[in-house]
Amino acid sequence: MSSQRENTTPQPTPGHSRDYSQVADDALVVLTDDSTDTEHEKNVEKARQRVEAEQKEKEHEAEEARLEAERRQKEEEEAQRKKAAEEEAKRQRQRASQERAQARRDEAAQR
Repeated sequence: MSSQRENTTPQPTPGHSRDYSQVADDALVVLTDDSTDTEHEKNVEKARQRVEAEQKEKEHEAEEARLEAERRQKEEEEAQRKKAAEEEAKRQRQRASQERAQARRDEAAQR
């Protein structure tokens, strides 16, 4: 009889690390394995999904921050280019004005 009991003891499947040596009733093994593990697995999966969602949110926020910084940098560079162009245009106007004034002085001196 005891040899029959040993033969009916469930054996772990590959990748399954439960120790069934203390379990005497096959129904209890199934009940324990199905109900407890399933609940535990659900909790583990929920926790994994929560962590994954939090990670995605952090990545999204980091990407948004990176894009915002990039946008601000482009705006600043464009403002600097615009300022430099305005300063160059102002210098050219001043130079042209000085050249016209010099031409008038030269013309007046020739008379």
